[in-house]
Formats: sequence, structure tokens, C-alpha cells
Amino acid sequence: MKFLTEPEVAEILRCSTSKIKRLRLGGKLAYIPGRPVLISETDLNGYLASQKRNVEPPPPPEPMTPEEEHAAMVKNAREWALKIKHKIPRIKRSKTPT
Repeated sequence: MKFLTEPEVAEILRCSTSKIKRLRLGGKLAYIPGRPVLISETDLNGYLASQKRNVEPPPPPEPMTPEEEHAAMVKNAREWALKIKHKIPRIKRSKTPT
């Protein structure tokens, strides 16, 4: 069994030693108290396994009917027009004495 110090673990995870300390004190990463604090490689691997996320790609969208496609285009056009309308700066006309 191999033990690592906080700076070594921080280097492996490419983060700061204060992040490792927060993980330890938060109970997310097991450690052996002392000077220096030691973290076993198996505990580090267990932590990494618990943080790993397997994300499945979303399913492809169902094909739209021509009517649904037209409605979506109209909706998108309205949203786009409203965004553009609000982004255009208004020109203030100065009142000149006549």
C-alpha cells in the first residue's frame, strides 16, 4: 500500500492543497492524521471513482412534422426579433427650439 502526502495528491488531481484539506475535513477523502497527513492511494482511487460520472448522450430528437417544423421556426423568429429589438439602442432626439 502506497501513501501520499497532501501536496502529492494535489499534484495528481491538479488542484490546491487547500482543496485537498477541504475534501479531508468534509469527510469525502479518507486520511491518516499526523505530520504529514497521509492519504492512501486506494482511498484516493475510491474518491475518484465516486466522483466519476458516466453521462449518456441524449437520445436523438424525434423527427418533426412539417407543421411542427413551421411552428418552431415562427416561434424562433419571434424570439430572435424580440431580442434584437431590445438590443438596438434608441436614438434620442434632442428638442431644438424652433
